[in-house]
Amino acid sequence: MSERDILLERLERKLAEKEKEVEELRKMLSINEEKIAEIKNELLNEILIELKKDLSDLSKVKDLEAKVVELSKTVDSLMSEVLYLKAELKKELEKQEKVESEYSGKVDSEDVPAKTHEKIEEEDEEEIEEEDIIVCD
Repeated sequence: MSERDILLERLERKLAEKEKEVEELRKMLSINEEKIAEIKNELLNEILIELKKDLSDLSKVKDLEAKVVELSKTVDSLMSEVLYLKAELKKELEKQEKVESEYSGKVDSEDVPAKTHEKIEEEDEEEIEEEDIIVCD
């Protein structure tokens, strides 16, 4: 054999070895690609699960916010009604004090005839009926 044949034989062996290495690398690469695809799918599934949880949490938060707004409106309504009733009571107390001061200076309440008391009560009832009544929701 000549040197040329020997050289060719060596080069062919090296080429065969390199082809085997390339084939092994391709197999490893395909295995890695499969693993990468599996990992991607697992991550996507985990992300979807987390997103679903976040969406359900978000809807719960929105429901709670709506309830808070409703309660706030109810409290405002009740406060308005309480303030209205307080003002009405104050008016009534002022009227009662006025009536008492008028009659206490002139005559004792025992000396005031029953008809006078009835007239005062009737006047108070008429005034209440005449006033605008505010109804709070």
